[in-house]
Amino acid sequence: MPPSNQPRRDKLTDVAAELVAMHGLHGLSHRAVDEAAEVPRGTTSNYFRSREALVAATVQRIVDLHFALITELRAQYAAADRTVSVPDFLGDVVDHALTRFPGRYLAMLELALECARKPDMRQELDRITDDAMRLTRDAHRVNDCEPSQDDIELLGTFYNGVLFTSLVMPHTLGGRSPGEITRSMVRKVLEPSAAQLSPATNGATAVGRPTGRQRASAGQSGS
Repeated sequence: MPPSNQPRRDKLTDVAAELVAMHGLHGLSHRAVDEAAEVPRGTTSNYFRSREALVAATVQRIVDLHFALITELRAQYAAADRTVSVPDFLGDVVDHALTRFPGRYLAMLELALECARKPDMRQELDRITDDAMRLTRDAHRVNDCEPSQDDIELLGTFYNGVLFTSLVMPHTLGGRSPGEITRSMVRKVLEPSAAQLSPATNGATAVGRPTGRQRASAGQSGS
């Protein structure tokens, strides 16, 4: 049974993600992680018996770090007693993700493609994705209002598309930041529904105080 030293596992998967971001999947091996992490040879294979296990653990680590980023941003808003509209919150998440950790999300795309090509790995990716969807719902349940599955899936698909476009084809954004694209698109989605429910809000519902359709849509920020 692999060792359960979580800090060491996290260090190894963080290094694995960095290697994938820099060199692609061909640069990922147990030995490469050992060398980059400056640990004794055989350490990575001791924790992750196969390359597939290393890939899956690295995907899981990136997902965990993404939710940690969301928690960090929410804590900052709370500490500053700041409210923020749903479109602005989603835009902030994207901007922070791609400004501070672009390599992390590039690695996620590479790893997801690897999983998609292999049936056994695809099952593991599906499991991690399903868990992430549940975490998204739980993390963004507001005032006992649970986001709809449909909204989570739709905005999750959009969010992944923004990540891919920003990292792979940034010239197609027309000079706008990923956060600007996100804010603009989410406003287009939310404002018509918000106008029907409460004309006074004009779609600028504050995170922590959403109403109607916007409360359901707030759950998409972690997708």
